[in-house]
Amino acid sequence: MNPRRDFLIVEDFFTPEQAASYLSMILKKGEDPLRGFHHPDVKPNRFHKAPKYPVKKYMCLGLYWNPLDYQYYPKIPETNVKPFPIPDALKQEVKTALEKFYDTQDFSAEGVLVNFYTKDSSMGLHIDKDEEDQTAPVVGLSFGSTCRFFFEDEEGKMKDIKIPGNSLYIFGRTARRMRHGLGSLYSDTLSPGSKDYLSSKERLNITIRQVYLNT
Repeated sequence: MNPRRDFLIVEDFFTPEQAASYLSMILKKGEDPLRGFHHPDVKPNRFHKAPKYPVKKYMCLGLYWNPLDYQYYPKIPETNVKPFPIPDALKQEVKTALEKFYDTQDFSAEGVLVNFYTKDSSMGLHIDKDEEDQTAPVVGLSFGSTCRFFFEDEEGKMKDIKIPGNSLYIFGRTARRMRHGLGSLYSDTLSPGSKDYLSSKERLNITIRQVYLNT
């Protein structure tokens, strides 16, 4: 499915067994008291009115993206420890997907953002522009409940689409700087393989990014 040029969604990309494996791995890492899920402070701005990150459970792999100043760091500022490394299997998954669906081979997975959404969380409209390379694709893995995804089309109009669990999505090139955000999570839409790990109206979203320009 191609909602707009250079933005695609591959539904049922993950089997139930693959989904369960990813959820088990990420949630286990999330339990770590120093590198796992936390709720960082953020600056109030036009996207976030309250000084709290809009998703209560947040974690990074590889590099740490700090919502306080929108910068990437090799260590988590609050704990001064390195985030968990990006698993090799995840890097290979992304490489294979980009080669198959996006005709892209020159991509370095350097930063991974993990957001655990619940019925009370959403993400306001924003542009992913904190990486040095703003043409490299963002690769997303979505598990759990179906979400309502808002995005800007090529004419600048806002549209929305549903992204089910077990989907993979990619946006880059002309879509790399599109405004986008997350709205409602739908009830009773848990994807196969997630029922042992997530409840209704819960979603785990993983985005993989190339942060630095290849030189």
